[in-house]
Amino acid sequence: MREMERIADLLDRAGDGDAWHGPSIVALLVGLSASRAAERPIAGRHSIWEIVLHIATWDRVVARRLQGEDFEPAPEEDWEPAGEPSEDRWRAALARLARSRAELRAALLAFDEHRLDETVQGKSYSFYVMAHGVVQHDVYHAGQVAVLRKAHA
Repeated sequence: MREMERIADLLDRAGDGDAWHGPSIVALLVGLSASRAAERPIAGRHSIWEIVLHIATWDRVVARRLQGEDFEPAPEEDWEPAGEPSEDRWRAALARLARSRAELRAALLAFDEHRLDETVQGKSYSFYVMAHGVVQHDVYHAGQVAVLRKAHA
C-alpha cells in the first residue's frame, strides 16, 4: 500500500470507519437533529453544527493545497455560524461534510507521494505533516463532538 493510500485510510477511519480512537465523526452524528446540532450545551463553545462546517472547510482547504493552490480560508469560512436550525439545512451541512471528505480523499490519492517532504506553498510545514495533520484535526474535533453529545444528555 502506498503512503497516500495509508493516509486516506486513516482519514476514512476517523471520518466514517472503524476508528481506533473511538467513534468516527459520522458515527457521532447519526440520529442528531438539527436543533440538537445547533445547541451550545457548554457556554462559550462551538456547536456540533459549527464543528461539522469547520471540518468540512478544512478538508477542502487541505484538498486545495494538495492540488497546488496557496489557499487560506477567510475568517468567516473557518468558523462559519450555523444560522437558524432546520432539518433541511442540517442535512445540507452533513452533505457538505461528505462532499468535502470525498474531495480530500481524492486529492490525497492523486498527490505525488514523492513530494511529501516538500513544503506546502506559503507554509512552514511539509505536505506529509499537513496530510497527517488533517486526520489529527478530524480526530480532535470528533472528541469535541463526543463531549458535546454527552453534555446534551
